[in-house]
Amino acid sequence: MQDRNSSQEINETGNVDQIREILFGSQSRELNKRFEKLESDIKRSFDDLKSKMENNQKEFNNKLENEVEFISKKIKNLATTHNDELSDLKDNNLKQEKRVQLNIDQLNEEFSIKIDQLTEEQNINKNSMTEELNFLKLELFDFIENRFNAMNEDKLSRDWAAEILIEAAIKMKGTSIQKELNLSEEVIEQNEQ
Repeated sequence: MQDRNSSQEINETGNVDQIREILFGSQSRELNKRFEKLESDIKRSFDDLKSKMENNQKEFNNKLENEVEFISKKIKNLATTHNDELSDLKDNNLKQEKRVQLNIDQLNEEFSIKIDQLTEEQNINKNSMTEELNFLKLELFDFIENRFNAMNEDKLSRDWAAEILIEAAIKMKGTSIQKELNLSEEVIEQNEQ
């Protein structure tokens, strides 16, 4: 009985393998071919790339050696020329330094004098402007006080007092009352619309 079950299992396994071969065999073989081709293409590309990299590295190394040799020769020539020029420059530099220091000292002295002059002028201007501003304030206060006194004496209306104050404010601002009134009328007309 056991032998019979075993043979039945073998038959079933064989049947499954046959079914699998029928269903997926061609696809499996096709995939294997594609993978093999892809693998060979990748290997060939990798070998080509490796070969190109080695050639490029050799060319680079040769160019680098040539450039280093060329630059070394230039550096030696420049160093020799530089040493000769340096000794000449040291002598000239000392003379130039003395001249420059003299010029700097003169400029510092002139600069200090100019700063002192400008500071003094600024203080004078500041004091003058402060005095002028104080004078204008006094004039304004006198004007306002005179207007208020005139209002009290003449028993003026509130509208006229408002006009006087507006006129004083406009004079302080530096514009004419007619311009301000025209602007006020335009604003009122726009608000009514």
